[in-house]
Amino acid sequence: LALYRGAYQIEGLNIWKRTKSPKEPFVSVQKIDLSLAWRGLFQGKLLGDLKVDKVKLDLVDSDKKEKKQFGAGEEDWKTIAGKLVPIELESFKMTRSEVHLINRDLKVPVDVVLDRIEVQASNIKNTDKNKELLPTTIDASARFQKDAKVQADAKVNLLAKIPTFQAKAEMKHFDITKLNDFFLGYGPFTFTSGHLSIFSEISTKQNKIVGYVKPFFEDLDVIGDKEHFDSPKRFFNEIGLAMANFILKNRKENTVATKIEFEGASSAPNIDKWDAVWTSIHHGFVKALKENLENTISIKDVPTKK
Repeated sequence: LALYRGAYQIEGLNIWKRTKSPKEPFVSVQKIDLSLAWRGLFQGKLLGDLKVDKVKLDLVDSDKKEKKQFGAGEEDWKTIAGKLVPIELESFKMTRSEVHLINRDLKVPVDVVLDRIEVQASNIKNTDKNKELLPTTIDASARFQKDAKVQADAKVNLLAKIPTFQAKAEMKHFDITKLNDFFLGYGPFTFTSGHLSIFSEISTKQNKIVGYVKPFFEDLDVIGDKEHFDSPKRFFNEIGLAMANFILKNRKENTVATKIEFEGASSAPNIDKWDAVWTSIHHGFVKALKENLENTISIKDVPTKK
């Protein structure tokens, strides 16, 4: 406790499932620091500034229910985390953190990691901009599979009963071969070379969502000179991917790309699959898509209930 600044710290926190070994916590945090937000006190509100450092979150996938670890249950991880923070927050900061998706049941164990996570959220309780539709600002960055930088920013209304936000995210020039263990386990297929860039914009309100995802595959190669196929399924998967790459590649840019648009209910939006196919063909044979964020999606574009 630091009474002079109205704060407390928790160091070395671990949370794990009752059925899991304590050696494998679901969440581990090196330090939690909660202090009073004095600017909130000046407005008659008891609010806090929360800082967490070196969070490690392990999501475990498995065909066996008892091995899965995604934070769901009678009392999920968000409820437990809420008990550690007894007051409402005005700002939140996360530093040097990481999230792992792990599956040890596969022939080749999978560990997909998002590390170097930095998140900054301000004006959570609308102390400064309480008349704005999306008053909270969130900026985030991370590194995917210890290779490519991921950047995202969002405007959010965290006080709304129904999630309301608009967000943008991008990842550039990720070495796709670093996901071969994942593709082999869940495909099965692998890549011998190639880079992936992704650009996305999403907005949602009143349980409605609208947005797009633009993936770009550059210098993609699926089948190596001495490729070994350990199953018929992998053979046909890789042949199909190689043919699609050969047919749809834009020869000038050396990329395969498309734009996947979606709109509708947040739980199950409609995805325009045929338009995505046509866009990929258009990219390959007519005009290449621009490899960037379009800045075309905002909260005003979300279809609202009549």
